[in-house]
Amino acid sequence: MTIKGRDNGDTHTMTLKVLLASAEGENFFHLLDDVEGIEISRCPGREVTQHAADIDILFGHPAVDLLDAAPRLKWIQSSSAGVEFVARIPELVASDIILTNTRGAHGPSIGEHTMALLLAMTRQIPESIEQHNRKHWERGALYRAAREVNGLTMGIVGFGAIGRGIAQRALAFDMNVMAIDAFPVDGFSLVDEVWPISRLEEFIPLVDVVVVAAPLTAETRHLIGAEQLTLMKDDAYLIAVSRGGIIDESALSDTLASGKLAGVALDVVEQEPLPADSPMWDLPRFILTPHLAGASAPKERRVVEIFRDNLIRYQNGDPLVNVVDKAKGF
Repeated sequence: MTIKGRDNGDTHTMTLKVLLASAEGENFFHLLDDVEGIEISRCPGREVTQHAADIDILFGHPAVDLLDAAPRLKWIQSSSAGVEFVARIPELVASDIILTNTRGAHGPSIGEHTMALLLAMTRQIPESIEQHNRKHWERGALYRAAREVNGLTMGIVGFGAIGRGIAQRALAFDMNVMAIDAFPVDGFSLVDEVWPISRLEEFIPLVDVVVVAAPLTAETRHLIGAEQLTLMKDDAYLIAVSRGGIIDESALSDTLASGKLAGVALDVVEQEPLPADSPMWDLPRFILTPHLAGASAPKERRVVEIFRDNLIRYQNGDPLVNVVDKAKGF
């Protein structure tokens, strides 16, 4: 393969040096063994810059100082769908380094996790577990509070691959589904129309369940704030499964404390791990899972399969899949 080096502009034939700097999918790295023309090495992400001098391709998330340490770097395959790290590395945005992500790998697992969180809230599962822990049986209040999701309307904020995976599973529960996105996207026969983000304030009051599945960018940070929370139905549910920071957590805390909303479930928060002294731990009607929505062995296999496919495409000079617009951050 002919490759143009970023360090000196020379064109030369070489074996591609690939550095695996993420443990994501490590149980399936053997799928890369039969890819010819590459030399693979591994190291923890925090040590990447110490081993980056001669790498051509990085699998993982780059450190802020990576570009200075990796003059030959030509392509970064993010090990996740979210690539909010680009906002911290303006040199990467300005460079000719290709950035790809794992869009499409996470839809099933995040879709299932979203429905698990919703059903936990509607079926009073946390309250039942709390009774269990106290060895107490009190059926009446929980019986009266339990709800069906059948017939409820879910509004998905962000209708990429993850949003579509959520929609598929919500439809299987006979829910109505609406979607909104910052860019014109196809409804993929899952929704009649994908609303523009400019209609968010009109969209929110119409739905019973708001699911945040958008990427974190400068435009989406605190997209769901005090104004949007006020517009939600009093008995609505709020779920976030993409990235922390899209929901204003201070406004959310005030909203829950006021008695508004039937429940909130977050898999992601602005600061991870959530500090032990955060008041969010004590919020009422609140479920927190530690960024688990994307977790599953099949998903990890799909991540490596996407990377493998892109390696072969790169060697053949074919367009890569899941190329990220670095300026936009997705």
